[in-house]
Amino acid sequence: MPFTRRTAALALAAALGGLAAVAAPGVAGAAPRPGPETPSVLLLTVDGGGADVRATVLVCGPAGGLHPDPVAACRLVARVDGDLDALDVDADPCTTIHAPVVARAVGVWQDRPVRYTHTFDNRCLLTRATATLFTF
Repeated sequence: MPFTRRTAALALAAALGGLAAVAAPGVAGAAPRPGPETPSVLLLTVDGGGADVRATVLVCGPAGGLHPDPVAACRLVARVDGDLDALDVDADPCTTIHAPVVARAVGVWQDRPVRYTHTFDNRCLLTRATATLFTF
């Protein structure tokens, strides 16, 4: 397994382990809290090719994790109820520079699995489509 994938997998495992502790405080078999208070966690990565790979963990319910703006990022994900394919923040045009970046998200949103992968022609298009979610 390549180093970046192994690192991302380890970070997600650690985040999900921490989420399990938050979701069931004091009771091993406790049911998760319903609604927006249900802890959600996403491992977000941006791969610009070569050594340009960045990753962060976003925790929502309450907002936190390692994301630089978890409140705004959690609001974006909540707006589409975890369906990141439905994100379409800004339709303004971007340059036509071809410098592909791959955005990925994997984790859990409100007890539902999230798996998102999208290739954008450049970082401008990534930011236009996802606002601050993948800005880290």
